[in-house]
Amino acid sequence: RLTVYLKDALTLLLENRPARPLVFLADYFSLVTQGRNPVRRAYHYLRMCPKDRTIFMDNLVSAFTMLESEGGCLTGVQYMNLVQMLVSDFPYEIVRTLCKVLGKGENAVVSFQDFLGGIKACMLFEEFLEDAEDLFYRYSFDSDSSERVMLKSDLEKLVVELADRTCPEDSQRPASREEFVRLCRQACSNLPPIGPSGHVTFIQFVSSIFRVLTPPDSHTDTIL
Repeated sequence: RLTVYLKDALTLLLENRPARPLVFLADYFSLVTQGRNPVRRAYHYLRMCPKDRTIFMDNLVSAFTMLESEGGCLTGVQYMNLVQMLVSDFPYEIVRTLCKVLGKGENAVVSFQDFLGGIKACMLFEEFLEDAEDLFYRYSFDSDSSERVMLKSDLEKLVVELADRTCPEDSQRPASREEFVRLCRQACSNLPPIGPSGHVTFIQFVSSIFRVLTPPDSHTDTIL
């Protein structure tokens, strides 16, 4: 069996070309020694390479097929466990809302199309949050509480730059960019600043934007 695992590990290594091959192999064999945990293995497949690589779609299909083969179908509970692993680093309110939007009943059968849509949504929000955090920290500074904050008056510049990354002006859907900027401005106007200086935290900023970008009926306290 060791030969089989070595062959599989080296095949995945060559297909995915990870930046840190030794870490990649260590993670692979760590999963092997932990026994059968299909959700963790599916998560590993989805994290093998960036989503813009051609091989990512093959990894996604492999993750779905592996989960499906465990019981003849992919169940809602497996799907939601995987989603929660993918978004575990998101701010809590965003995790709660995203799980509500993508939620499936425990015994529901999840089709490949639903699986594909949910995983892509998680990846897109992850990319959005990374861009938002990068820009926020460029404009922010340390507050008295040691938390990074920025002036509410500077949010307009951040929104425009975020739109440039999320919806470039040369994209084929300029209306989408205008709508994105409008919604972000609406979110910023709803933000209650902290203290007399009008400071805003990153969690405040992204949570406010997330609220205006998701369906109103998804903002409940019943999820997770």
